[in-house]
Amino acid sequence: MNREETLAWIEDVMGALDQFEVMDIIEETIAGGLVGPTFFETLDVETERLKTAGDIKKYDRLLEIARTIAIVRQNRKEHL
Repeated sequence: MNREETLAWIEDVMGALDQFEVMDIIEETIAGGLVGPTFFETLDVETERLKTAGDIKKYDRLLEIARTIAIVRQNRKEHL
């Protein structure tokens, strides 16, 4: 995913109704091979931007999502 696609992805996942929907989005993204260096770089930049802007609620949420992505990705690698 490029930066613009990742930003749209962030909006989608932040707007998810519940944790099950978040997990579905994350699983689809990882299974589709869409997670790469640009994806993580964009997540880092956006997380830092939210922190700097003082939007702690969204910062915490995006940080949680990033951690979940890392965990799911690692679990998939271990089970392959």
